[in-house]
Amino acid sequence: MYRYETHAHSSESSRCGHVPAVEGVRMYRDAGYQGMVFTDHFNAGNLDPYGEISWEEKIDRYLAGYRNAVPVAKQLDMDVFWGIEIRFTENDNDYLVYGIDDGFLKEHEDILSWSITRFMQSLAHRDDVLVYQAHPYRAGCAPLMPIVVDGFEIYNGNPRHDSRNGTAASVAEENRLLILSGSDFHRPGDLATGGVAFPRRVSTIDEFVEMIRTLDSTSLIRDGKL
Repeated sequence: MYRYETHAHSSESSRCGHVPAVEGVRMYRDAGYQGMVFTDHFNAGNLDPYGEISWEEKIDRYLAGYRNAVPVAKQLDMDVFWGIEIRFTENDNDYLVYGIDDGFLKEHEDILSWSITRFMQSLAHRDDVLVYQAHPYRAGCAPLMPIVVDGFEIYNGNPRHDSRNGTAASVAEENRLLILSGSDFHRPGDLATGGVAFPRRVSTIDEFVEMIRTLDSTSLIRDGKL
């Protein structure tokens, strides 16, 4: 089985990140993972401090962690992909998005003012993108009712929050949602608590999306274990 981290932050691209992306890749390699997805925070609080630069320049700065990691991952024979953890101004919910590209973000400078419903509608024709509500039952979050996303992150390994993972798992099962596990990696102590395990290696984000679309609970890493 090939292990992949689904929820990781870098110090270059998330203000709350404590580990440079390159170091994160090395740490996950040493922890026995085949790859990881950088899902840095994409929200006003993370982007506004970039200052008076164009929207396109902000997107390029936001991608710095992932882009730094790519050549090192290649040297280490690791698979590194890019996603986002987006928060709209309507509330404090976070959503993990896989398969989106920087061109889409650059085309929509007002995207953070959208609702999650509008965002999902904009992706309705795209089978290559999946959206999960991250830690939906953590304090401060508002679980979606009706649920408009593809799935829930039912295990979030961040040790500094009570994400009420059991509740998220029960609601996901009741509503037949896609499921996901992630470490929510920000600092060394968060390493490799969550993620997914595939029966084969994946080399593109499209293949990653295809694989997580079919996950069941036996493929989720929780507390570092399958």
